Amino acid sequence: MIFNSTQGRTVPNGPSAMALDRRRLVRIEELANEVLRTQEELVSLDRQKNGRREALGAFRRNEAPVRNSHWIATSGQFIRLPGKTARAWLSEQQEETDAQIAAARQKLKVQMQALLAEHPQVTDLQSGVCELLTEVKDGSEETSNQLKEEETGERKRNVLDYSRFDGIVASDSEED
Repeated sequence: MIFNSTQGRTVPNGPSAMALDRRRLVRIEELANEVLRTQEELVSLDRQKNGRREALGAFRRNEAPVRNSHWIATSGQFIRLPGKTARAWLSEQQEETDAQIAAARQKLKVQMQALLAEHPQVTDLQSGVCELLTEVKDGSEETSNQLKEEETGERKRNVLDYSRFDGIVASDSEED
């Protein structure tokens, strides 16, 4: 055992201490690689989602008429589909991608929690902030509120309050 004067604690000395540190470092590196792979997967899924969003927007704006057939690139091949089928297929793929993104985000949070548990100094953020950011939400509360709104047909309207402008009057310079 060696006394570390800079930190004021006793540190184990010898090959067993080095192996322990080496195993811990390897574990931290594995966790960090998992996090990076998941982030790359999220970027890839986001690119796919944006491409489909653009295509669905072209259908919505009638830039790609539904009555025509359209070429679609998928899985390394081009296929020609009728407009209605293409739009339906794109919508279905978009929903699947949204589900994959949600799952990947939850996976990323779990991986970050594991990384922070293994190496808390991986980030300069305070521990409370890290816990808040990596908190896994179940989303059941939000989903139940959305279902209630859809059943009753009531949605909160985004209404702007213009009452603060009531005291503004037209300027006299424009009237002659």
